[in-house]
Amino acid sequence: MSKEVRGVPFQQDMQQTLMSEEEDEMGLEDDVDANLLCPDALSTILSSICFPSWLCALRMFEQNERAAVLVWGKYVGSINEPGIHVVNPCGVELRKITTVRKTLDIRECGVTDTDGNPIYISGNIAYRIFSAKKAMVETQRPDEYTADQAPMVLRKVAARFHYDELRGDAPSALLSEELQKAVGSAGVQVLKFQLTDLKYDPQIASSMLARQQAVAQVDAKRKLVHGAADTAASTVQRLKQLGHSFSPENEQRLIHDLLLKNLDPDYKSSAVIMAPGR
Repeated sequence: MSKEVRGVPFQQDMQQTLMSEEEDEMGLEDDVDANLLCPDALSTILSSICFPSWLCALRMFEQNERAAVLVWGKYVGSINEPGIHVVNPCGVELRKITTVRKTLDIRECGVTDTDGNPIYISGNIAYRIFSAKKAMVETQRPDEYTADQAPMVLRKVAARFHYDELRGDAPSALLSEELQKAVGSAGVQVLKFQLTDLKYDPQIASSMLARQQAVAQVDAKRKLVHGAADTAASTVQRLKQLGHSFSPENEQRLIHDLLLKNLDPDYKSSAVIMAPGR
């Protein structure tokens, strides 16, 4: 009993460790909180000498707002909570970002599928900025960076799937994962990446449509033949179970007529199927 109780905190610690490692790999770790009152010795001394400057030290942050804090050009932490904050007025620069959800449309991006067919794909990305440090210190214009990375990821992922597979759900999950790897270092979290439109290049659209129709017709005929063969085989087997016997020639003729009857409803057999063999 004691072993099980002792094992629960260990398992929870292991799960938290694994989750943090996954977040680190995806670049989703949070920023550290900045020391706003005494961020630097020089700032502290100057603000003490110019005490009235503290009258302008109050800064308000709304919900879904964060800021990277730089002191004399050096990043020292971030403001991660909304509300009123007292910020040292000397040498401190705040670079604000918004963490609200945003969307990005990709319209008719030219890609090639795994068969080499040129196609045009449109998609929609939902994302948000989660790190002020990565977005405002380590990246220049994170929204544009995301917009530049998305088409490259789309071309890379589309090349792994066939045209028909791109209409399923598998590409969306892989697109989100690959885009997150590309933009996580810019402080961007990808919420979803879905394809909204898919079509062939107009130059080959007619030929690909004819090809799809031909493949569909072949598949339909194959299913029809397989169904006819199963029906004929089960019919002969059932007749034998009911006590009917056939010579090899009559059995072949029966199967032949049953196949033609299933494949061609207008077929009329002139053979005497049940005739006894000589």
